[in-house]
Order: sequence, then C-alpha cells, then structure tokens
Amino acid sequence: MTNKIQYNFLKDKTCKKILSLLNKKDDTTRFVGGCVRDSLIGVETNDIDLATKLEPNEVMNILTSASIKVIPTGIDHGTVSVFSKNFNFEITTLRSDIETDGRHAEVIFSNSWEKDASRRDFTINSIYLKQNGDIYDPHNGIQHLKQKKILFIGDPDERINEDYLRILRFFRFNAFYGNDNLKLSNNSVKACAKNKNKIKKLSSERIHNEFFKILNSTNPYFIINIMKKIGILEILFEKKVETKFFKKLLSIENKNSLKIDQFLRFVSLAPDAKKNHLSELKMFNFSKKDKKKLLLLTNQELKIHNKLEKNDIERILYSIDKQSLVGLAILSWALSTNKIINKEWKSILDQISNLKVPIFPLKAKDLLNFGLKEGPIIGEIFSEIEQDWIDSNFELNKEDLLLKSKMLIGRKGHNIS
Repeated sequence: MTNKIQYNFLKDKTCKKILSLLNKKDDTTRFVGGCVRDSLIGVETNDIDLATKLEPNEVMNILTSASIKVIPTGIDHGTVSVFSKNFNFEITTLRSDIETDGRHAEVIFSNSWEKDASRRDFTINSIYLKQNGDIYDPHNGIQHLKQKKILFIGDPDERINEDYLRILRFFRFNAFYGNDNLKLSNNSVKACAKNKNKIKKLSSERIHNEFFKILNSTNPYFIINIMKKIGILEILFEKKVETKFFKKLLSIENKNSLKIDQFLRFVSLAPDAKKNHLSELKMFNFSKKDKKKLLLLTNQELKIHNKLEKNDIERILYSIDKQSLVGLAILSWALSTNKIINKEWKSILDQISNLKVPIFPLKAKDLLNFGLKEGPIIGEIFSEIEQDWIDSNFELNKEDLLLKSKMLIGRKGHNIS
C-alpha cells in the first residue's frame, strides 16, 4: 500500500468534466471498484467505474448536452459508457437486487450508497472515492487490501448464488491481490467447493475470460492448485488435471525472464489430452485462431527437444510461425526431465529468435513459364520441388530448382516450351 495515493484519473480533463457535470447536485457520483482499489496499491488503470444516484437516462442527457458521447452499453441494468482518449468510463446507477438466478440479476435503482456497497462481491471492490478525495469504505476493504485478504461481503454462499461467476472471480482476485495463506478450510473456499458445479450454468465466454485472467497473473500456481484440489479444474477441463508441469513452466518463465503465455500455461495443465480435446472444451470460448494455436501446441508429431541442430530448427520454422515454435520449445522444456536452468534449451530459444524463416525461391508462375497449363500438375510439381529444397536444408538456389523442375516436367511426359 503506498503512503501517498496517486489517483491518476483525477487529473484527466474528461474525468474532471464528467464529475463536475454529474456532481452539480451535491455528492451524487463517486469512483468505485477497480480504479480505487488499484490506486490504493499504486497500480494505474485505464478502466474507470463510477457509481451515481442519477438514473441512466439522466446521466445520458446531462453528458450529451455537454457534447460528451455516451453509449448505453447496459442501460437496462443502469450502466452507460464513455470512451475517451485515456480512459474508459462505466457509469452505473446505484442498485439493489430484487431477484438473482446465479447468471442474471433483476435490479431496482437506488440512492443508497450502503445498499449499493452491500450487493458487490468482495470488500476490496466496495471502496468508494469521492470527488474531494474522501473515502467511503463500509466493509473495511482498505484494511483487507493491506492484509491481502479477499473476503466476500456478507455470507459467501449467498454472494455466490447471486452470480456463479464469483467462484472464479474469488480465485482471480486471490491470484492478483491475495497471499499464499489461503486454506481449504477457509469459509469462502468451502462455499466455492460446495457450489462448483453451478459454474456449468455460466456462458463459456464468461468462464473463459475469468480463467485466462487467472492464468495471466504473475504466479498463479498456488491458486490453480487449490482450484484443482476442490475439483474446479476437473469441471473446466472435463478430465483430471495435474499441476506439476504447470508449476515447472512457471519456474522456467521466472528463472529465464520469459514472457507470460496464457496458452502455454493452459496446455501445461493437460499436456496429455487427446487431439482436439482442449480446443473443443465446452467451458471455453476459443476463436478459430485460438483453436489452431491449441492444436499446434498439442501436436504430438512435432518433436521439440534441446538437442536440435540448426537445420532441424529451420525445417520446423518453415512449417510454423516463429512465435508458435518459441511456445512449443518452452512447453517441451516444461514437459521434459531437464532442469529449469538449461543452457541447451536457452540456446534453442536464442536460435529460433535469431534465425530467419526460409523463403522458397520459386513461385507457381515460374513453372507456367515452361509452358505448362494451370491445373493440378502445377501444384504436384511445385510440392515435389519444394520438398527437394527442404531436403537440401534450404541450400538449393532458384537456378538449381528451375533445373530440377525442368527435368521433373520432362519425366512426367510434359512438353517444355
């Protein structure tokens, strides 16, 4: 916790303008949630949540009249948005829940800061900042933030049954703001374990976003291991999950100053999964691009080890992109019996980074210049010549390849012009 708190957003012109407009009638609008929480620990943020006593239509009218573009992103639930050059603002009317089913909530608008705070998930997310810099902290969120404690507001079981996503959010906030003292006997952990099967009722998009945020934390091993012990990972992965390779991957990243790759971390939790298993998991919302990456990372035919020669690396590099090969090498390192500090693996990674991707010297039009007509024969000859070039360790030049092409065309009984 920093001694002198810097709220970077308070200096922003758009932010000042929004607050001055919405706060004409006394203390009507306050900052809340992540922007306050993160500022208290010295972390800057671009996402600004504002809570207001004004109803959404009133907010829109006030800001629009001042030439501020407002988007009704969730107006039925009281939320409108403003996007500026430096910040994204979500402005939400104070609310109380009438009815919840674990996925959606029916709300009524309120003018009570206390009621609004009580419907939030965790104490560290119910800290409000007034325009004058005063703090309203009805659930001791600042103290819990200092202690690195993630506590549900009120009864954990009740909060979870209002929104099942709070199970994953609990672990996500522990990964970023908690400590390694979380016990299986903790009441919140027990509540998450009790309600874990309700995760299946959530949309794959919401699950995906939360879980990958957990994977993106600096060191999520402790939290991931607790999620494994209470059975959440088995629900998400539709199979039993081991964390030993995940733990080793995190150590390799840390000791070798490697960038975090959420997909490598994801695959390391189930490296023995059958082809297509991970990419087709119902609990996750993978794009076609993501699925392609997962299939590549789980391709058992690509043998990556720390004894590869330069020519071997070039061959693989020609078939896949450089970033994917780096990922495959790091993942293979984690799955190997090699230690987390290994000169050979470091050398492999350096070579991949420094090598240029081989470029095949020929184009289809070069074969057409021999008088061949467009059709399957072009692709057939092109593929054979390309393989000869690969087998030569990419040493054959264009002149060599044209000569080979000419001979191959003749052997196949085609006239050459």
